[in-house]
Amino acid sequence: MNPANTNLASSRSPLQLSVFKDISAFVLETMQAESDLEFVIKYVKNAEEAHDDLTSNKADFVFMSYDDTLSLALMNNDEEIAAFMPIHGGILDLCGILNLDRDQNRVGIDTDSGYARALRLYLRRMFPEESEYHKLHWLKVGATNLRYEKLLSAEIDATLLNPPFSYLADVRRITPLVDNITIVNYQGVVANLNRSWLKNSERQRLLDQFIKTYQKNIITLRNQPQATINKLANFYQLSPSIAANIYARLWQKDGLQIPLTFDEEALTATELIFSGDTGINIPPQRHWILSERC
Repeated sequence: MNPANTNLASSRSPLQLSVFKDISAFVLETMQAESDLEFVIKYVKNAEEAHDDLTSNKADFVFMSYDDTLSLALMNNDEEIAAFMPIHGGILDLCGILNLDRDQNRVGIDTDSGYARALRLYLRRMFPEESEYHKLHWLKVGATNLRYEKLLSAEIDATLLNPPFSYLADVRRITPLVDNITIVNYQGVVANLNRSWLKNSERQRLLDQFIKTYQKNIITLRNQPQATINKLANFYQLSPSIAANIYARLWQKDGLQIPLTFDEEALTATELIFSGDTGINIPPQRHWILSERC
């Protein structure tokens, strides 16, 4: 990092990040340990907390699903929030057991928004008969790490999980979600901010520094397979084989995104799912996407 960027990072309080405790925990904590950029990570318990941290300016950057960005922008008519870079394509697997011989299958979700819309679409296709679909009982049990705990304790029968939770030895993976909901990529998590946060040039430079540091970290993780597998194994206390499987999944089509510009097809695919579930048409201009970076 050049001296100018170092001075910028140290001239203000650390960035405040609110994120879900999926693979982003590994990515961001690795970045935190190996760069000079100062930031504080808060792990949210559900999407409602993420929404509140963003709209109430409790965090500078909030990592949450693109569907949640759409929900705030188009259901809450929030024109202040903006997604500024893609993070990953969800990396989602339906995990657990669904058994139609049971009268009720408990499906764990976070909230009605986010990945739940994609899961409802898939399960509608999987169980087209109303008598079958009505055997699904939806339980709001929180973020990925909390859904994993509920699955292990048999408080839910199935849920969407992503790495590391979907690859742990005690989890049964049913199917990758992206293969069943769209023929193109799905936009999972995006990084968001409030436009008013960018009203001074120092913050614009800080945003640029964050993006460049984040991308450099992602490229390093991809280009150093064995080192990254070792880091995954140490970070999550996993066997080398499970860490290697997670590493391989991170670079599949629904994995971590290295070009930090938005993919039009991925955005459109997620928007179609959002519109199909809510009945809300997507405006021709995406005011919730930060179109220019400084």
